[in-house]
Amino acid sequence: MSPDRDAPTRSPDGARWAPLASALLCGLMLIGLVAGLQRWTDGFERWTFESRRQWQVAQGQLRAPAVALIGSDGAPLPAWAAEPAARAYLVDFIYTRCPSVCLALGTHYQQMQRELQQGPDTAAGVRLLSVSIDRAHDQPPELARYAALHKADPHWWRLAAPASDTDATALLRALGVVVVPDGLGGFNHNGAIHLIDGQGRLRALFDFEQWPHALDAARALAAEDAS
Repeated sequence: MSPDRDAPTRSPDGARWAPLASALLCGLMLIGLVAGLQRWTDGFERWTFESRRQWQVAQGQLRAPAVALIGSDGAPLPAWAAEPAARAYLVDFIYTRCPSVCLALGTHYQQMQRELQQGPDTAAGVRLLSVSIDRAHDQPPELARYAALHKADPHWWRLAAPASDTDATALLRALGVVVVPDGLGGFNHNGAIHLIDGQGRLRALFDFEQWPHALDAARALAAEDAS
């Protein structure tokens, strides 16, 4: 029997349709990608993560859960509705070994603390809170050293870390905060100042250089809630 007679033959129709099937599959994948981008960017209007987060804040979509925090003194730290005297929080996310943005934030928080100490009665309901993103390292002694370095007055400015990994994940995820290990033992993270009201709602976001505007907004919010 001739080997040529037994060899499988390729259907001319199959060979003809294979490129078309591949093109169709690629087209469907492209449509899915475009649809996903449209949804993620809200109609292609918000291309950066921070611009999307700003939009979510404007829509009232972000709220800080009442997670357990441990302060620099080792005691549980009340936050949001658990602290009746505070009506507006200016919250940043730091880690005590951070050599860059956290140092700038610390300086700006010192300035805000000074303004609150010397300011009018509208400052009474404003609190500053720095939350560590490195709870494995930033235990109360490390937080206390950071507080001492920046002369934090606990009446106005508290340092804390989430009590558990679950609390940390819940808080960061709820506020849309992205933290990425840098491969050198530190973290890449943004330096935003978060204005949070007494019910945990994220009311506004500010770049750390905009701390005077953040403080003005916090005073206005505290005065509004007090009336």
